[in-house]
Amino acid sequence: MPDFSKTLRTLLSAGTVLGVCALTQPPVHAEDAAPDQAVLDRGAYIATASDCIACHTKPGSQPFAGGLKIATPMGDVISTNITPDPERGIGKYTEQDFEQAVRHGVRKDGAYLYPVMPYVSYAGMTDQDVHALYMWFMHSVKPVASTPAETTLVFPANMRSAMAAWNFVTTKEEPESGDSSTYDPLRRGKYLTNALEHCGTCHTPRNFMLSEKQDRYLAGTSLDGWYAPNITTSKTGGIGNWSEEDIVAYLKTGHANGHAQAAGPMAEAVEHSTSHLTDQDLHAIATYIHQVPAMDDDMEHQARDSFGQAIEALDIRQSAPTRIDDLTEMDGQHAYDANCAACHGQTGTGTKDQYAPSLFHNSTVGSARPDNLIMTILHGVQRKTEAGNVSMPDFSGHSDVQRLNDAEIAKIVNYVMATFGSGDQHVTADQVAQFHKDK
Repeated sequence: MPDFSKTLRTLLSAGTVLGVCALTQPPVHAEDAAPDQAVLDRGAYIATASDCIACHTKPGSQPFAGGLKIATPMGDVISTNITPDPERGIGKYTEQDFEQAVRHGVRKDGAYLYPVMPYVSYAGMTDQDVHALYMWFMHSVKPVASTPAETTLVFPANMRSAMAAWNFVTTKEEPESGDSSTYDPLRRGKYLTNALEHCGTCHTPRNFMLSEKQDRYLAGTSLDGWYAPNITTSKTGGIGNWSEEDIVAYLKTGHANGHAQAAGPMAEAVEHSTSHLTDQDLHAIATYIHQVPAMDDDMEHQARDSFGQAIEALDIRQSAPTRIDDLTEMDGQHAYDANCAACHGQTGTGTKDQYAPSLFHNSTVGSARPDNLIMTILHGVQRKTEAGNVSMPDFSGHSDVQRLNDAEIAKIVNYVMATFGSGDQHVTADQVAQFHKDK
């Protein structure tokens, strides 16, 4: 069932928050216990680390009120209202109800959740952190009396009961115990990476049942048009040449100089989640990532960020000025000069402060896969952290800056990758068009 597989992969890859063992304490109604400020602060941090807001907040609407639409080939999955409103949200959830949703994927009414919410990862959360998260939602989040549209998928994806069988066969995180804030750096990093930040949800390929392949942990996979890259310690396919400080800088700002810049889903994760973690936790994640076994890539035989160098700026001016009404089709070099060189430079060096990054020693351009470069041109980059706002306009058919057709985008991709990266990937207009369909 190819359509159903694609749909479920989309559901599995979307990433939100909430994530197998039952709480040892009895169910507690939020109104039965006065919250301790330390517990609320802990809950707020857990919510941030788990990135709840990314999927449960529709742009321009109230936090956690749901309504975000996730398009799939078999219908739209609509995120739910998880504010403590008693009628429209989760205000009537007991702590046990909440735990069942977070770590088992089962709603208060007994219906199964779709794994858009990666409860297989949050299954590893400690009882203490689930409790803090519950108390924070019930006492610190503003109730919003709004009801998002219902998720309406076509058969067979509309059968929530089918998730019971999938839950039975899929691999879940083993629940951690004790106080997670007291873990040693390696254990803390593993907990953050696997349970809260759920990195494997996007970066680990899946088997025919769409469960994560444990023998290819963090080895990279396609994600809704983007490619979540290999982040193992492989020095050719992964990030084995990154230092601990490089990883920390990337998670904190979305930029690792000479390596990579976050865009798409990863830019959202940086903006809403990792940029708000403590330096101690960021270093813990980097410590853990540095001991993940190397997984080489069948397509990547040289580090993605090792390709290219600045080129000599060529004078490509013609003997006569180009008229604005001249619709002659440009080649890749001229299309790059007209649309990209103003920021990235004719030589590909980017701006001095790397706000517009260099195109050489750039993992997007140096990849053997053109996916992320195509998606970046189609959708641009938006990323906001304490380090500043980063913005690149899109050049799709809806652009407010410059609208390029698929053939023009293909030419730019081929020119940029041939000149500054891994080589001409011979991308066609039809391939670019397919990336429109993937979104």
